[in-house]
Amino acid sequence: MKKISAPFTHVKAHLSRYGRMAEDGQTILVLKHKRSAFLIGPVPKEETDREKKPGLAADLIHMAPDFDATPEEIVREFEGTI
Repeated sequence: MKKISAPFTHVKAHLSRYGRMAEDGQTILVLKHKRSAFLIGPVPKEETDREKKPGLAADLIHMAPDFDATPEEIVREFEGTI
């Protein structure tokens, strides 16, 4: 797709439209006072297509054997029976 240009005030007022254009691969040159200010464009392909690998934290996170057991003293404190 070709690069288009648009004035800043128009881009600001219609940002969602220009965002969709960028998602579709379009690059927009934003102008301030008829001079190039910045670009709005698509994210490079390699950053969006990273493969997700489940289990990256396997063997790093452990649950204590007594995770579900609450000491009786703590239970009494919550219930206000101390």
